[in-house]
Amino acid sequence: METSQGIVEPHAVLPPASRGARVVAVFLAISYAVGAPVVALLEYRYAVFSQRFGYPPWFIYSTTVVQASCVVGLLVERYSSRAAAALSAITLGAIASHLRIGSPLTAMPAVLYTVVQVWLVRTLGRWGRRPR
Repeated sequence: METSQGIVEPHAVLPPASRGARVVAVFLAISYAVGAPVVALLEYRYAVFSQRFGYPPWFIYSTTVVQASCVVGLLVERYSSRAAAALSAITLGAIASHLRIGSPLTAMPAVLYTVVQVWLVRTLGRWGRRPR
């Protein structure tokens, strides 16, 4: 719906593609909410992550904090596109890390997450923009 100033309200009736994207965003948020703390909180996963990739503890914890904030962002309609973009940056880093250690097959989940997240950025990023 447009206001009198010609601005499209983001909470207007969503087209079917956007409703589907919201469902995907919620499932993605659940996936990250379950998976992100595992690396930081379970000591054996943390040790594997730290030894395998050679990242310092502060990097692992800060990545987890960013992922947790992006989970909240995915659930808030106004910020879901930005949250998906931030998660895409993280998963691109994960892909680079796997390729750096010579393990391209273990990068495949991150590749799939990146594809879904980029799709969300493109789909959800259209909300609130003026039609051209």
